[in-house]
Amino acid sequence: MSMTISRGDAGTALVVPGERTVDIADRVRRIAETDPTRVALIHAHRLPGGRLRYRRTTYADLSDRAERLAVGLRSVGIGEQTRCSFMVPPGFDAMALGLALWRVGAVVVGIEPHSHGLRRVGRSLAKADPEVFIGTLQAHAARRTFGWGSASVRRTILVSRVPLPGVVTTAALERCSVPTVPEASTIDPADPAVIAFTTGSTGAPKPTVLRQRNLAAMIDNVLGHWDLGEGRDVVDMPTFPMFWIIGLAAGGTVVVPPMDFALHGPGDADPALLLRTIRDCGVRSMFASPALLTNLARYAADHGGGPIGVRRIVAGGAEVPGPLFAAVRSVLGPDGELYSDYGATEALPVTEIAGAEVVADTWPRTEQGAGVCVGRPLPDVEVRIVGIDDGPIASWDDARPLPAGTIGEVVARGPHISEGYDRQPRADAENKIAAGDGRTWHRLGDTGYLDAGGRLWVCGRRSHRVVVDEHTTVFPLCCEPVANAVTGVARSALVALEGADGKTSAVLCIEPVDAACDRPALGREVLARLGQVEAGRAVSRVAFVDRLPVDRRHNAKLDRPRIGAIVAALPPEAILERPVAGDGAP
Repeated sequence: MSMTISRGDAGTALVVPGERTVDIADRVRRIAETDPTRVALIHAHRLPGGRLRYRRTTYADLSDRAERLAVGLRSVGIGEQTRCSFMVPPGFDAMALGLALWRVGAVVVGIEPHSHGLRRVGRSLAKADPEVFIGTLQAHAARRTFGWGSASVRRTILVSRVPLPGVVTTAALERCSVPTVPEASTIDPADPAVIAFTTGSTGAPKPTVLRQRNLAAMIDNVLGHWDLGEGRDVVDMPTFPMFWIIGLAAGGTVVVPPMDFALHGPGDADPALLLRTIRDCGVRSMFASPALLTNLARYAADHGGGPIGVRRIVAGGAEVPGPLFAAVRSVLGPDGELYSDYGATEALPVTEIAGAEVVADTWPRTEQGAGVCVGRPLPDVEVRIVGIDDGPIASWDDARPLPAGTIGEVVARGPHISEGYDRQPRADAENKIAAGDGRTWHRLGDTGYLDAGGRLWVCGRRSHRVVVDEHTTVFPLCCEPVANAVTGVARSALVALEGADGKTSAVLCIEPVDAACDRPALGREVLARLGQVEAGRAVSRVAFVDRLPVDRRHNAKLDRPRIGAIVAALPPEAILERPVAGDGAP
């Protein structure tokens, strides 16, 4: 087996021989020794009146605190494979604690209360069985109120700058002295590093096990592909908490935006403050959801000030519509580009596509019913299309690989992709396919196809397709963009409606730009447009809602179960049907 060297400062290897592993804490410590004044973190704090205050933390300060916390954690019995629920918003506290937990080999159980919903947090923690609960005062108050982790948590740690009697605080842990020579890491590549929960947009959130080798491979892949730069040239602003490790792995500066990660989604972020932070801090790269980018691009276009200066933006969490690519690229300037990365909690990223390719080539096809192109697989990632199966696929021998151009189910494998869930055999059976070579394929839950050039086109979630009859299936992303191209349509969602006769019809639920528009006229225009493309002809009805509900985590994925329930509750006269042939049908 060979040595793989990730991008970073000259002579500094992030990964080790054999199966890859990575110790970000050691990486930070080495930079602190050679370049102690390098800025590791800039935290933009929102003040009253819309003002911002920036707190800068050097690599020396971050490393010193992380090493002290690591010694403190060991002193209270937290070490390798100790499961720790971690509810600390992004910032100096979270980064130092995260590095310390990494240093001691603990398993971080990551749950976002906002995206999960407060009551569902308890059910997820019960699946993960954390022994330790680490959080802010607000997180601990919620834990007591809702009983989070009551069956498994044996120790609690409060994030506090001052020691408190009778409470284990981070301030108390930091009082430990740090050995001159840090303890050598005994982390094994196969050790679980993080238990991350899926969004739960298609069911209960699943506890995904990301092992040390998975995280190492993800960091290695991203640093080699995203072209963030190196060292002091890297100024990265991730708006999704987990991605702060990328900026530190590159030896750069991580900018924490002025967002309320605990209580609000990315779509609620103030675009004016985000833009000011980007310009004040010289942000060169960022990761964001389409909902956040929509507001940021609109604000930047409306308020001028020239290009926003970011060189590379990566969007994730949901499909990025063509108009958003165009809008973001228009405010980035000639040196900037927006990319869309496709993947899942279990597999991030899988493919990537640049805005230039979308605008010039793929989006016009998308608006004609071709699905959404999400680009080519990243290095070390294999993508295949197999026959759609709503049940488990035990082995690759049971899968039915399909040729290019044929819609099926998307599966992928690679060194960074999770091999399974945490003690969830049913979820493993439903989402994993064992291969004869000992590796595992992950079922992404999406339908799609590969084109002749190897690009992946997704057609929507497998569970969201509408099977009208044995000969007709309607795929969401093959018809929604067609409808969304109609003037007056903000966005749309395909749902199934069961009739009294037991037959299924495909209904497109429309969110109009103007709630007071002539809805029957707009509906007829949408049905006419759908009738012009093969992928949309089976959509026989349209309905309207003032606003389509979306997921909590990214504020971008349509909440189709809720939309389906809304449509099912509408009176028949509120649903517009396509005219039958001979009665003015398109």
